[in-house]
Amino acid sequence: MIGLPRHGLALAAAVVIAAAGPARAAELCGWLVETTAADSVHQFDLWLEADADVSFFYKMTGKGIVTEGMKAYSPGSGSFSLRPRRPEKAWGFGSTLDPPGDIDIVAEIHVPPKSVFSDDETPLLAKFTFQRHVPEDEKTPPTDFAKHQCATIAAGR
Repeated sequence: MIGLPRHGLALAAAVVIAAAGPARAAELCGWLVETTAADSVHQFDLWLEADADVSFFYKMTGKGIVTEGMKAYSPGSGSFSLRPRRPEKAWGFGSTLDPPGDIDIVAEIHVPPKSVFSDDETPLLAKFTFQRHVPEDEKTPPTDFAKHQCATIAAGR
């Protein structure tokens, strides 16, 4: 058999790995825009932005909107890709919310699954949590959720 000796293969592999360089990191930020309409409908839009090309799997968890008389949520999930410095709306949900009540919306960012048909849990890269109590006398929601939450994740996934 013609080829490199065993130590030659190891050396060649080390050269290829070194040439590839260290894994790059990206800063991924998420925020929630909450708006209300005159009919007590609260709209929640999840926005994401990264400083590099990133692909990931997002999963919306948490309890959603909870009041004494109801629970509402739309916990979606899916694959998503971002281009550098281009914020994109990844998810949206609207519900009537008659205060008092609680908002519990969590965006989990995971490594993409190997197959779109896989239900296997993949490693968690980041988690953005949006929780607050809505007092009975609230007329306009605070802008707390609009504050960017950021995490460093592997780029180029």
